[in-house]
Amino acid sequence: MGNKKTTEQLLEGTEAGKIWSEIKDKTIEMFALPDQKVHQYCQPKFIDPTRLYLDISASSVLPSLEAAIGNNYTVELATRYVIVSRAVKPLV
Repeated sequence: MGNKKTTEQLLEGTEAGKIWSEIKDKTIEMFALPDQKVHQYCQPKFIDPTRLYLDISASSVLPSLEAAIGNNYTVELATRYVIVSRAVKPLV
């Protein structure tokens, strides 16, 4: 029974894990409360190692998350999860 891995362990070394490490401590504007962080409203799920799947605590998190993580990532709403991936930069 001791073989169960945590989500953080499953994400380790994956692109999804790298994205989570980069965004989890970013400040997010939620309910006019100071010093709120992404990890307080989003929980990572291990579904696809190339994209980060998040379970969010309220639908109002989505626009705040987009603003908090900026243009380096794309954020899309799926049926149950919010999916975060790296934004593709156009070749100039």
